[in-house]
Amino acid sequence: MPFANNETETIAVRLSNRYRNLSSPFLKDVKKKGPAKASNRKPPTQMKSDEEEYHNFERGLHISGLGPEFDQTEEHPKLKYELAEDYKSSKHCICMRPNTAYECERCHQYFYGRLFQICEQHPRDFFLMDKRSCPFCNAPIEMIKKSPISWKTIRKIEEAELPSDGDL
Repeated sequence: MPFANNETETIAVRLSNRYRNLSSPFLKDVKKKGPAKASNRKPPTQMKSDEEEYHNFERGLHISGLGPEFDQTEEHPKLKYELAEDYKSSKHCICMRPNTAYECERCHQYFYGRLFQICEQHPRDFFLMDKRSCPFCNAPIEMIKKSPISWKTIRKIEEAELPSDGDL
């Protein structure tokens, strides 16, 4: 090598010590050499005994082995949840509403999420991910309408392959 110096030679030596088959034309054929010291390895009989010890430990991990305070034989009383009296009223909580597909009337972009609304039952709660305007053109909420097509269909349209010049 005409431009080789001591530094590049030492790198080549270090790489050849670490990897075998460096002269292979394919990168997948280059393999890392095993550890130089065989003293780090456990004999196969000890590995098997360690595995058996671990499996015995795993089998012993169940609730009945934790003591009498964790015994599941006694019955615990079921918790009853009392619904509020006005639960069946027409005013439902909007805090846990699902995400929906929306379309902006200004830029005609589709997006998925929830629009900002104030809940009558929880007026102090707000959700940071709720949209307060169009994320593309910053149009106000009044210009955003619910999409007539589902988000799944919108994603299929967006990910569809465009025709090339040869297709026309």
